[in-house]
Amino acid sequence: MNCSVEKVTTESNLNKCLEIREKVFIIEKNVPREIENDEFDRICETCEHFLVFDGEKPVGTVRMRFLDESTVKLQRFCFLKEFRGLGLGSKTIEYIESRYKSLGKNKIVIEAKYDVSQFYEKCGYKRVSDIFLEVGVEHINMEKEI
Repeated sequence: MNCSVEKVTTESNLNKCLEIREKVFIIEKNVPREIENDEFDRICETCEHFLVFDGEKPVGTVRMRFLDESTVKLQRFCFLKEFRGLGLGSKTIEYIESRYKSLGKNKIVIEAKYDVSQFYEKCGYKRVSDIFLEVGVEHINMEKEI
């Protein structure tokens, strides 16, 4: 695996993020398009999109929303099916944490799907809510000081 993470600065790369999310969330996981896509699916000041590459191939994506001066929210984090379980997720989390810590942020929050919350716990995130339903799927709020 030759993993790299790049901030999206072009419409072309943003479209690659949206294509990966469509394959994972809409096609594979049956999330309705009107819920998966929202006003933050563009290049703007309120969020940043990232592409995760294996070599030259885009295989994953994550979106980070700025909530306030100190907090960012990790969203829309996914990998194409054949690239899961290879350690790319934890490498991406390390990159994200390092980036936002260097930008002066000190907390990352997540509304994690409950069935993947153990992954985030292994990365040092703490559960800060009870389980709740979103689009019929169990989620839990998690956060980490960085």
